[in-house]
Amino acid sequence: VDPASPTDTYAAVTFYVDNWRWAGVPFFVRTGMKLAKRSTDIAIQFNSAPLALFASGDGDLSKRPNLLILRIQPEEGISLRFFSKQPGSGMHLRPVSMDFKYGSSFGGRSPSAYETLLVDAMVGDATLYTRQDMVEASWRVVEPIMESWKSEKPKFPNYESGSWGPAEADAMLARTGHVWRNS
Repeated sequence: VDPASPTDTYAAVTFYVDNWRWAGVPFFVRTGMKLAKRSTDIAIQFNSAPLALFASGDGDLSKRPNLLILRIQPEEGISLRFFSKQPGSGMHLRPVSMDFKYGSSFGGRSPSAYETLLVDAMVGDATLYTRQDMVEASWRVVEPIMESWKSEKPKFPNYESGSWGPAEADAMLARTGHVWRNS
């Protein structure tokens, strides 16, 4: 990314939902035009159990959390990553993965998001389109930020094209004890 470019191409944000169900649960979002890999995933990281029922000589498992990964694109699918006891005597756990990949399960190429939306527009199916009230709600969140930036231009860190973003994004997650999943 050209250091002199005024175009915003990267964002890393932490969101919290203000209700009882999601109280204290951080939602991390990262996007950029020139990241190391093009992918859209939703990764749900499960908290470690408060009590380990089985002792393990395999180190601190809290450093390797159980994950449910919903792959939106480019390789649509679902992956569940967790620890399983290896067969045999002793208590040795190892990470395992259960994967479903849409393409390999059903074969053929899936239509791109734009192809799907264009076909839906032609046949009058608005299922995948954002409703007007949601668009308006989104703008109510974004417009005050944009107005603030007009009067006070914040200094954003730049990032190297092909990297996973600036170090400041890593520091943002580190403050809550988390790290980005770069894969």
